[in-house]
Amino acid sequence: MIDVKSLVPRDKFDLDAVTAVERAGYPAIAPILDDLIGWTADGNWPVAQPLAHFLSTLGEPIVDPVLRVLRGDDPTFKYFCIIMIVEILPINILKAVEDDLRRLADSPNKSDRMEEVDEVAREALLRLRP
Repeated sequence: MIDVKSLVPRDKFDLDAVTAVERAGYPAIAPILDDLIGWTADGNWPVAQPLAHFLSTLGEPIVDPVLRVLRGDDPTFKYFCIIMIVEILPINILKAVEDDLRRLADSPNKSDRMEEVDEVAREALLRLRP
């Protein structure tokens, strides 16, 4: 039995951890989803892109962690969450975060506006147009 906490990357270069997370899959990684999404907070980290891609494939389980990011106070994290995870979510899962994207697009705070969170939120919402 694997200690699921041991799957969380140890640093931004820990690509072996990403591979281990992918191998373990869901639901084994359910207890560490918030930890894992945290490693996508900076899209320049080597672990960020492959981890974000994997997380975007989880479907419904990724909704709550994404919503916590979008409702948080880190505009850079929101930006990368939208461009690396939200923009590639299946449409049915994207709809689950639609209200938060609309809020960010229509009423961004100053920090979100400075990081262009409103712009990427609007771009993500375009996928929901008929």
